[in-house]
Amino acid sequence: MMTEKNKYNIVIADPAKNITVFVLDNIDKKLYKSVAKNILENTDYEAEQVGFIKEPIMGGDIRLEMMGGEFCGNASRSIGMFFAQENNIKNGIVSVEITGSNKPLNTKVDLQKGTSEIEMPIPKGIENIYVEDLGDFPIVIIEGINHIIAENIDATEANFEKFKRAVYENYDVEAFGVMFFDVDKKYITPVVYVKDTDTTFFESSCGSGTLATIFYLGKDLKDGDLKYSISQPGGTIDAEINKQNGQTKKITIGGAVKLSSKIEIEL
Repeated sequence: MMTEKNKYNIVIADPAKNITVFVLDNIDKKLYKSVAKNILENTDYEAEQVGFIKEPIMGGDIRLEMMGGEFCGNASRSIGMFFAQENNIKNGIVSVEITGSNKPLNTKVDLQKGTSEIEMPIPKGIENIYVEDLGDFPIVIIEGINHIIAENIDATEANFEKFKRAVYENYDVEAFGVMFFDVDKKYITPVVYVKDTDTTFFESSCGSGTLATIFYLGKDLKDGDLKYSISQPGGTIDAEINKQNGQTKKITIGGAVKLSSKIEIEL
């Protein structure tokens, strides 16, 4: 018996190898999980996540809903570039709506340079989490996703499972990540779990993880700017934090983004 296949119109985004599939069709939210699973498991794009393009509801230019309702910085800046390409905005600002953010985010796109920089939501703060056998770690609380900064801990599946148990004993969150952090090299190995789709990826790069890392590095900054290029398996993401009187005023992440042409797939 033949199973009926579905056609999807998609674009592949590559921000520092954090491959994301954008579904251009108007997919019902109830189907996000099954459609994302189908795409991730039955294509060879080496994709790490799926997002669904929708009509804006908060006054932005474009809206992206991630497969598990999570927040994603790399997907945000990539969808900003997609909108700029579609509307021939060679150099300008695109207002992006993304799940996990309660307001549109400004994305500065330069099509000639092939770069996109986004102003990220400011994390709610840094808390402490105890992980059995590993000790205490800082966990950065972001709307839609939390990230643990694990300095000089081996990025293994066994260690990640320990972090996962600790997170879900203490938090009810759509997604979380562990940024296995080599402090001297300013290098993170991002591992991200999305609850709704029950997927874990050792990601090539992570935008929200980069946000968490620069927020952590800037925790003692009182005034001024702090800039780092955060190296990751798939490349480098530039990050900058600005603080005034100890308060975080602005955080941006940016760098190169590549987009495919529109593709029709049948799965």
